[in-house]
Amino acid sequence: MFYNWDSDRAEQNINTLCDQVDNVEIVQYKRSLDLGNIPVNKAYEMDAVHLYVDILNLNELLVTTSGNETEYSHKRAIRFFDSHFRAIRFILEKTDCIFVDFHNQRLHAVIPRPYGTDEDEKKRLDRAVAISDLIIKVAEQQREISGDETIPASKIRIGIDSGLALTVNNGRKKHREPLFLGNPANHAAKHSSGKSQGIYLTANARKILGLVEALDTKKTKLTVDEIISSVERAAIDKEVTQEQVVDEVCTDIKLLKDFGFTRTTPPLKDLDFTSLYYKSAKRQEILSIYADIDGFTNFVSNNLDTIEGKENIVRCLHVLRSEMDACLSQDFAGRRVRFIGDCIHGILCEGTSKDTNMNNTADVGTEAVGGIRSSFLLSLDLLEERFDIDISELGLAIGYEIGETSLTRVGKKGQSTRISLGISTINAEEEQRKCTGNAETRIGNKAYENLSTTYKDLFSNRSASDLTFETVKGANIQNEAKQKESIYDSAYSFNNSNVKAHATVK
Repeated sequence: MFYNWDSDRAEQNINTLCDQVDNVEIVQYKRSLDLGNIPVNKAYEMDAVHLYVDILNLNELLVTTSGNETEYSHKRAIRFFDSHFRAIRFILEKTDCIFVDFHNQRLHAVIPRPYGTDEDEKKRLDRAVAISDLIIKVAEQQREISGDETIPASKIRIGIDSGLALTVNNGRKKHREPLFLGNPANHAAKHSSGKSQGIYLTANARKILGLVEALDTKKTKLTVDEIISSVERAAIDKEVTQEQVVDEVCTDIKLLKDFGFTRTTPPLKDLDFTSLYYKSAKRQEILSIYADIDGFTNFVSNNLDTIEGKENIVRCLHVLRSEMDACLSQDFAGRRVRFIGDCIHGILCEGTSKDTNMNNTADVGTEAVGGIRSSFLLSLDLLEERFDIDISELGLAIGYEIGETSLTRVGKKGQSTRISLGISTINAEEEQRKCTGNAETRIGNKAYENLSTTYKDLFSNRSASDLTFETVKGANIQNEAKQKESIYDSAYSFNNSNVKAHATVK
C-alpha cells in the first residue's frame, strides 16, 4: 500500500470538529449581509430564489474533432469558460444577486431581493426569469476575435425554484463561499439538468407566478410569451443591458496563444490554486474523486421544522465534509478542489514532475476512496454518540476516474473561481451519480484499466459495495499471503516428498 488511513487522526479530528459545532446559532438573514464570513457554528435562514445555469456544450469543447483531449482543446475550453463566466458574473453583480458557485459546467446563483414574502416572492421570480433570459441571450453570441479563433456560443439550460433555505459557510480561510441547504437549491439544480435548452421552473415556482400547471416541469420550458411577461415586469434593463455585458467581456479578450500549461509535482496536497491563472495553468493526468452524502437532501427536509433539527443539519454537514477533506489531504496527500453542496470534489496524483504514474495513481485513488468512506462512517458514529442525531438514512456515493485534467482559475482577478477541467472530471461525477443505494463506489473505465489486480478483485462491473479502507487493506494482506504461499509452493521438492526448501520472504 502507498498510504494509510489513520483512525486515531480521524477520531481526534472528528472530535475537534464536533467541539466547533457544539453550540449552533440559527438567525434570520438581514439585508446586505456578507455571507462570505459565516462562522462554522452559525446559519442564516433566507427566503430567496435559486437559479442554476448549466452549460450543455462542454464536452464538445474539451475534445478535438477526432475525440481526443489536447492542450489546444483544453485552452479553447478554458477561454470559453473564462469569457462566459465573466459575462454571467457581471450580470449577477449588476442585478445584486449572490454568486454561490461555479463547478465545471454549472453555476449557482441566488436572487434575494426584493426582500419579503408573498408578492415580493413573485417579484423575485420575475427577476430570476429576466436575468436568465439575459444570460441566455449573451451566451448565445459568438465572440469574434481579430486574428484568433472565435469563442463559440454557449448552449444554456437554467433551472429555477423559490423558498426557504439555510445558508452556511462553504470552505475555509481564503476559499469561503456561501452554501444553501434546502429544497429550493436542490430542485433548481435538478431542473437545470437535461439536454434541452431553455428556462425550466419547478411546480412551486410556476404556481407562484400564476403559470399553467405542467405535467412534467423538467420537460416544460417557459414559452416566449411567459418570458417576455416576466422581463417586462422585472425591468432589469434599468440595471444592466445586453450591450453593457458584451462591452464588459470584450475589454479583456484573451488569445489562445496567451494560455500556457505546465505540470505540477505530485502529490497535490500543497497545490496553491490562488497562484494559477490562464498563463500559469497546470495540465497532466490526474485522478478525480466525487464523494456525495447520499440522503442528505431528505435529512435536511426532515429537520428544517425545528431549531434543534436545523442545528443538527449544520453539525452534520460541517463534521462530515471537513473530515472527508482532512482524510483526502492528510492521509492520502490529495487536494480538495471544492465542496459542491454536500459533495466533495478532490484530486490526487502520483509520479514525478515529468510523468504521472498511472498505476500508482489508480491504486492510491482506491485507497483514498476507501479511507474517505471509513472516515465518513466513523463520523456518523461519533455524531450520533455526541449529539444523539438520527442519521441512519445517510450514506456515501463515490465515483472516481483518471485522465487529462487542467487546473486553473477563470474570471476577473478578485472574482475568479477555480476549475478542474477534463473529460475524466465529468466522468468521475457521472460515476458518482450512477451509484445506487447509499454505500456504492464506482470506478471509471480508465482508472480500472490502470488498477492493480489486487484492487480489481474488489469490484464487480466497476462497482463495489461498502468499500472501506479496511476492505482495501484486507485485499493487500490477502495478496501478500498468496505471494508468500506461491513462493513456498514453488520451492524445490526433494525426492517427491513433502519436504521443501525454505524461502526467505521480505
